[in-house]
Amino acid sequence: MLSRYIHLNPVRIKALEKTEPREKYKRLKSYSWSSLPGYLQKRKKQHFVSYNLVLGDFGGDTDKARKGYRKALIEEMIQGKGISDQIIGQSVIGGEQFIAWVKEKYLSEENDGEAPAHRAIKRHGLKDEIIQSIVRQTGKTFELIKTEKGTLRRIMMDLLYRHGGLTNPEIGQLFGVDYSAVSQERRRLRIHAEKDRKIRSFLQGIESNMSRNEK
Repeated sequence: MLSRYIHLNPVRIKALEKTEPREKYKRLKSYSWSSLPGYLQKRKKQHFVSYNLVLGDFGGDTDKARKGYRKALIEEMIQGKGISDQIIGQSVIGGEQFIAWVKEKYLSEENDGEAPAHRAIKRHGLKDEIIQSIVRQTGKTFELIKTEKGTLRRIMMDLLYRHGGLTNPEIGQLFGVDYSAVSQERRRLRIHAEKDRKIRSFLQGIESNMSRNEK
């Protein structure tokens, strides 16, 4: 995936934002400062490039794997998203174990500072904790909460925004709704919480746990 991010960089520019994916692909193939041609055509391989690591995800250094890599590149351009959407704090990408290792080794209290990227990395992982906390306390699955319209879904959306570090569009993608719907649901929650003590109490309980983990 990292290789695709690098290979797509030449067409990930403002001037080509509205260009069709197939045209972008043509530009990529003709870009002279890229290792991409060797990943797409065997005859264009360079002796100093090791292709097996990347093509291994598609079956190895074979013509079939090259077709798979080409398809993945085009799909990523069509969808308009990819590895950049998974980068935490503009600098870290990887599984939960790797991110936890980065937090422990490089973002301790004495050296994490107040940089926004550092805060984003520290807060990553709270998303799953927020979801699991609500699941445990309610006995409902996340899939059920996602589909049920009402206070519980609004609470989860709000906590994911304020404590999980997710944006409205990211929350919308998680719940399968438009980002504007997330904003509206969070606004409705604030209105209802002002009138309902039970809602405020539930929110405060979850937030108390989040505050301890953010320190």
